[in-house]
Amino acid sequence: MIGGVAERSYEPLDLADLAAITSFAMRSLGAVFDRARVAALYRDRLLLLALAQGSALHYLDGTNGIKDFDVWAFFEAGPGKPFPHRKRWCTDLGPSRFGRHPGDAGYSGRRLDLMGRSIEVVRGENAEDAVRRWLASSARSAVALRQKPVFCLFPESSFGKRIN
Repeated sequence: MIGGVAERSYEPLDLADLAAITSFAMRSLGAVFDRARVAALYRDRLLLLALAQGSALHYLDGTNGIKDFDVWAFFEAGPGKPFPHRKRWCTDLGPSRFGRHPGDAGYSGRRLDLMGRSIEVVRGENAEDAVRRWLASSARSAVALRQKPVFCLFPESSFGKRIN
């Protein structure tokens, strides 16, 4: 479907695709750190990167379809200001078999939406457990996010693992 335009792509997602999404998201995060002063405070505090929402459901069931790729970055809280939690950075994944959404004028491929949260980490807690605890919280984003599967993209030791 390279160059194809459709509301959703029903192409299967595999581990190689997750690796490519991870690489793209990490480069995008680097660009965010370079241009967003508050986000830059978190450059060395990344706990976990996750594929979430509809694209994660498609990875699980192969039938949901992919409108866009939603990637969430979770950072260890600490600096004086929280990570910009209401901000969404959108980037173009470029031409691929996933095609392009018709509403994404100016894009050559599916959109990757990158969102982030700074979360508290309890002493001795690993990244997955910290994110699970946040997902179980009453935070509005956590409530919405936990309705669909969440798959770890980073750290590498948890790559591809469902965390909720």
